[in-house]
Amino acid sequence: MVFDLNQILDQFNLFLNFVIYAPPFRVYYFLFTHGGWFIFLWIFLDFFLIFAYLSRFIVFSISKIKWIYLAIDVPKGNEQTPKAVEQIFAHLAGAHKNPDLEEAYLDGYHQPWFSFEIVSIEGYTQFIIGTIEKYRDLVEAAIYAQYSDAEITEIEDYAKDFPDHFPNKENYMLFGTEFVLTNEEYSYPIRTYSEFEHPTAENVYKDPLAALLETLSRLGKGEFAGIQITIKPISNEWHNWKKHGLEIVQKMIGAAPKKIESNLIGKLGAVAGSIFDTSVTAVTGVEANWGEPEIKKDAPPSLMLHLPPRYKAAIERVEGKLAKICFACKIRFVYLAKKEVYNKNRAAYGVTGAMKQFNTEDLNGLKPDFHSIGTHVHYFMKEERLNWRRNRLINAYKSRSRWFGISEYLLNIEELASLWHFPMLDIKPPLLATTEAKRGQPPSSLPTERGGGMIKAIERKALPITPPSNLPI
Repeated sequence: MVFDLNQILDQFNLFLNFVIYAPPFRVYYFLFTHGGWFIFLWIFLDFFLIFAYLSRFIVFSISKIKWIYLAIDVPKGNEQTPKAVEQIFAHLAGAHKNPDLEEAYLDGYHQPWFSFEIVSIEGYTQFIIGTIEKYRDLVEAAIYAQYSDAEITEIEDYAKDFPDHFPNKENYMLFGTEFVLTNEEYSYPIRTYSEFEHPTAENVYKDPLAALLETLSRLGKGEFAGIQITIKPISNEWHNWKKHGLEIVQKMIGAAPKKIESNLIGKLGAVAGSIFDTSVTAVTGVEANWGEPEIKKDAPPSLMLHLPPRYKAAIERVEGKLAKICFACKIRFVYLAKKEVYNKNRAAYGVTGAMKQFNTEDLNGLKPDFHSIGTHVHYFMKEERLNWRRNRLINAYKSRSRWFGISEYLLNIEELASLWHFPMLDIKPPLLATTEAKRGQPPSSLPTERGGGMIKAIERKALPITPPSNLPI
């Protein structure tokens, strides 16, 4: 079949005049009856599949998830650095799964996540990991591989009796927020534990969690504070973080952008664009050329050799972050207390200051978000808006939600190990749970008498005393 280009151009000009001069209704009707209906069908199916997936996920998947909570106690003489906890996070990345269409849309599969928490109940501090039941063996194996003397105990959810609504008849008050990145570019790393080492000091490693644990240990009767870090294993397709990170590195070193090869849709679009350019040229007599600007051939491959040393170090740190396993994360903090003992300054400033230890001015850090999340408002209807934020925050904390508040951001295993790790030998908060205290009698200052209040001691489930009768002999 031989195509007559002039005939094609005549038809195109006729169609162009019809679109310009015909009434809009006739144009829309013509486009819809000549193939435009397929676009509407595609959009409808796309929205329908999303709606069906979310409904299936919310109704079936979320309701079936059974969370368990594991209290982790390590020996008092712990000499392991956060490098060991970094390996724990790397081990947990094995929970990631790419579901197929049947699992995603029919079974409602969604990637499970973990919750790493440091809580203080009236000054008694405990490290806790929340996970779904089927990942319990994975979590315990990851911890025992690095801390063979650790003791892991399943506990009741300490937050289940927290108030759901403010104001409440029990007269509880709440302060809290979520911590966000100081730089929206999540490819930039925060300060990590390797930068807290002082080779010339007596104690080489200066633990950044020392200040946080000291702050949490100062809480008194009727007070609770908790740091919650939710992490979700991800693939490289999560927001194209790997590709985006490499583009950031290329931009930082001043490298010339690489030309990306088009896929099938892009090639078809290029053909249509070529036909349109030819038509415009034939009608107007002016050559149409919207091609990509040519890159000078004598331009250097990058500016790396001419960059200052500090900037080169920043580039190396960004590359170091992208080289390690990453998770989609969210960090949440709450302080809950009776109105008569409520003193948010006791925890708020100390926790914020402890988080600022991980900040760098040239790359990234953590800061509390009070613009849309935190329990801090001004101007009109302050009390109503404040209670509304309190309700959302406490319910998100209790459900270990990944959807409430700010969007998840990227942290790698080194950054997570810097934020959540077991204290070393030289860190001795007075009420930190350890295996030594667990084997003997509980410490005398462990909160036990509350008169039916909502802030209760952590209740550990009793372990079986005798082995099961069906053991192989």
